[in-house]
Amino acid sequence: MKKRGIAILLSVIMTTSVIAGCGSQTSGTGEASVSTTSSDTTAAVAEAGELTLPLTDKTETITVWMTNDTTAMAKNGGDYNNNPYYKELEARTNVHIDWQVPAAQTESEQFNLLFTSGELPDVMYYSTGSVYYKDGLDAAVEDGYFLDLTDLLPKYAPHYLEALKKSSENVQKAAVTDDGRYVQIYSILQTSQPSFFGYVVRQDWLDECGLSTPETFDDWENMLKTFKEKYGASAPLSTVPTFLWNLGYGMGVYNITDFYQEDGKVKQALLDEPEKVRDFLTLLNKWYNEGLLDPDFASETNFWGNSVLISNNNTGVTCTMYTIPSALFIPSMNNENASFTALKSPVLNAGDTLKAGYVVPDTNASWVISADCKNPELVLKWIDYMYTEEGALFGNYGKEGETFNMVDGKPVFTDVISNNADGLSYDEAMRLYTYEPSWPGIYYDWERELQFVSEKDFQMCYVWDDFDHTATYYPSYASLNLEETAEYSDIFSDLSTYIQENLLSFVTGSKSLSEYDQFIETVKSMNLERVVELKQAALDRFNK
Repeated sequence: MKKRGIAILLSVIMTTSVIAGCGSQTSGTGEASVSTTSSDTTAAVAEAGELTLPLTDKTETITVWMTNDTTAMAKNGGDYNNNPYYKELEARTNVHIDWQVPAAQTESEQFNLLFTSGELPDVMYYSTGSVYYKDGLDAAVEDGYFLDLTDLLPKYAPHYLEALKKSSENVQKAAVTDDGRYVQIYSILQTSQPSFFGYVVRQDWLDECGLSTPETFDDWENMLKTFKEKYGASAPLSTVPTFLWNLGYGMGVYNITDFYQEDGKVKQALLDEPEKVRDFLTLLNKWYNEGLLDPDFASETNFWGNSVLISNNNTGVTCTMYTIPSALFIPSMNNENASFTALKSPVLNAGDTLKAGYVVPDTNASWVISADCKNPELVLKWIDYMYTEEGALFGNYGKEGETFNMVDGKPVFTDVISNNADGLSYDEAMRLYTYEPSWPGIYYDWERELQFVSEKDFQMCYVWDDFDHTATYYPSYASLNLEETAEYSDIFSDLSTYIQENLLSFVTGSKSLSEYDQFIETVKSMNLERVVELKQAALDRFNK
């Protein structure tokens, strides 16, 4: 029986608190094995046969709720149907998309309001960390909102199941809910991707100062002091707080604002390693007082590096993505000798192994199909096309002969993408002429972007990826169930804010480190230990 009346009321009451409190949640997972529907997906593809285009004899319309890609919207007149890609996709499939796109930065709020609207669109973007049903996927099915796809996928989306079968064990687990259902349809990476962001340093400054690549915290401190003294850098190290906390990895401080695991046991640094956290905060406070940290780091919003500080030679070290230094930083600097190289996070002793870093998930966001959808079979075929050989090639590279050509058996972008006559950057062009990056529902070839990145810049990824990927990694797919989610939200929304505020205060000195012990006692009194128990339950289910 549908529970829409209850769910609507709860959605209105809890929208704000859930969005604030569940930011650390990630993709769903389940106890059931993926083999429930994909033990022989190759046979399923053979039985279902290759998709025949067009998918329907007469044009059919499906409604799709999708987040706002502001870059694409700025170039397509505010309508995805103006993208040459979607015009061609409609011509191939005979499926017209009625896009429902909320204003940018309102997606979470507008998604929650969908459940009060009386009728849901056929297909909806879904990402557990930002746009999601507060009670979880199983509840969304039981409440009558989302469609259970378990019995439909083998017949109508066998190519998706085949891609899922080739993916990692974590992805296969994530594809199934706690109750053993298939509800989401993920994007799946064709190949694993190394860590694509981390710290970079002004290599030209290192060379001019006669410094070797820093390895330890002492090396980093010496480097930052030298940059300040020699170049007058006002912010030798500049980054957002999130990335600043990551420097603690080399001191055994893992995910200071979140959770980690060791040998299957969930831990939280403030509970399990409070003295290591104290040492780390003491070091950051010292750097802050000595002018080695950006004095405005606590309010920094430039997630991938403050290009103003960099162009003015006020920063020598920042955190960014491998695609940015050559494309953004250097062109803004008026310094033909400027160069950047990747840095590993510092360690206490030379030769120490880093036990944490960013693990790129093998999936991205997903589609969910509404229980109101009148033709889920057509919708699934439309999605499944993106997992066929032809559909994935088209989605990733666009139309052959127009946006790419095959060269030595590999797709190579034409000038429409790489040197656009209308002045579009390659990123802007890809968002118009191919399937948008990071969107759900495609067998995604992330390596396509390497056509626009030098080999030198790409090698940064392998520097950042040089850590033990299994030592402390809490699987992003391990999810809380309905009851756990409610309790987690109730506790962690306020607790997370309290932790973040105090960490910043200890670094800037607005709160003395003499108050650290009291801070730890307060954190314990706010039930952090109970939150760890909830995360442990989720991890135990995931590991079954």
